[in-house]
Amino acid sequence: MTTLNYTFKYKRTFLSSLIGICLSQSCWSLEALSDDVLSTTVGEGVALVPQDTYMIFQGQNSTPSDILDRSKDTGFIHVIPVGPLTNAAQDTNKNNIVDANDHSVGKADLYVYGLALSKSDGNHNSRFASNDSAAKISSWGTATNPWIFKVSTENQVPNFQLGKSCIAADVTCQVPYLTLEAPLYENNIPTSARDGADAYNLKLAMWADAFVLDQSKREGAADLYHLGAKAGQSDPNRANRLRLQAIWNGFSINGSRLQVFQTLGGATNTGGMSVFYNNTLGLTGLIRLNSGDSANVRTRTSDNKTLRLSTREMNVTDNLTTPALNGVGAPLFDSNEGLFFYNPNINLVLGSLYQPLVLSSDGRNFTIELARIPNKPEIYQKIYTDYSNPKSTTYAGSTCNVYQCGNNGLTGYQGNNATHSSISFGSTTYDPAKNTLSAYKGADAIGVSFGAQTPLPSQNISMPTNNFTNLGSAVVDGLMIQHLSITTKGL
Repeated sequence: MTTLNYTFKYKRTFLSSLIGICLSQSCWSLEALSDDVLSTTVGEGVALVPQDTYMIFQGQNSTPSDILDRSKDTGFIHVIPVGPLTNAAQDTNKNNIVDANDHSVGKADLYVYGLALSKSDGNHNSRFASNDSAAKISSWGTATNPWIFKVSTENQVPNFQLGKSCIAADVTCQVPYLTLEAPLYENNIPTSARDGADAYNLKLAMWADAFVLDQSKREGAADLYHLGAKAGQSDPNRANRLRLQAIWNGFSINGSRLQVFQTLGGATNTGGMSVFYNNTLGLTGLIRLNSGDSANVRTRTSDNKTLRLSTREMNVTDNLTTPALNGVGAPLFDSNEGLFFYNPNINLVLGSLYQPLVLSSDGRNFTIELARIPNKPEIYQKIYTDYSNPKSTTYAGSTCNVYQCGNNGLTGYQGNNATHSSISFGSTTYDPAKNTLSAYKGADAIGVSFGAQTPLPSQNISMPTNNFTNLGSAVVDGLMIQHLSITTKGL
């Protein structure tokens, strides 16, 4: 685990100090690199290769020796609801009066704690490997395939102005962007830890407590979560808490990318467009969470590549307190209960330089919006795709899945032109000619289940337990978001 003890002032050496932190390996203290030293460095970004790495949320005053002490898993993210409930929300009887005849309504107070990212141990009921060395990600990337933090410029990006064409030297069609790229997803997955194999076998684990709070009580009050069944009532015996365990074994985020930039102009409030899109903060994201090839999942159990969500706690002591605050130790869950997703491959495309995800505010609330696709061939032909074989050269968009992400004629290419998403669970078949996935429909298909599957000892086939319900495999392929808008209210 890397521990940084570092103090610096905002002087001329700030940038070199920051880069020095990014480039350093595990250490107890750092010295800033001088500007003279960095002046000899050539390049447009910073390459990072984390080694012997893991991350875990623990409470304050924890030490490295506490890493396997579950009572220390108290580092948390606290999501607090803001603002009072409206009368319309509390009027469950819909008689325009809020009184003791209405059912109580409360907001959720959420704690996320014990969040950990490490090398997978294949256990779908543990948040961390049994020892420190087994939890370390030996090398997350390599010198030839590292994390990259860089600034680049894309030329001839059409703006939203209909009828305007971009020439090569048109500065109004240039988009400088800041990007963070994980190592590329390699179709031939490395077999040795030194070559980055651990990055394809990650483990993510967390616990969450969601409480229904009584908003008539002050923060920190002993009866804050004692909301009764009826409006205005208090009940200390009512279970106003939902506890969740989430564990994902055997996945990779390689191939993911985030870009930040200022959007171009040209949009008007006509044709479904909005001036909101002009010259504001823009984002694009490619989120790749892959467990690997799923063609043979139907003939074997895949517990070591499983996302599990569980709510059946085994050591319930108090429904109205959270280990995030009282430090009584992380809860234990029934290892065979929950919703299991086997061999999940999730490849989400969120916008592009041609269709940005924009953020803005009216001074009170904020809006996140995936821009509409304008009726402009220079833009929509970069987004839509053609599934015929051979493909049309008119439409340049492409689907991102575990086998291929984007397409510029190179096998396995991971380019910037992926515009369609792909989500699959369990057994699938892949058509390389069209770059499409479909769910396997045989009786032995696995993918999503309630309860854990167990193998039949004499065969390599999944068989149900008494509490097992197999829903089969599932695929959502070629997903493209045409338009999305989310606006907060009442902040």
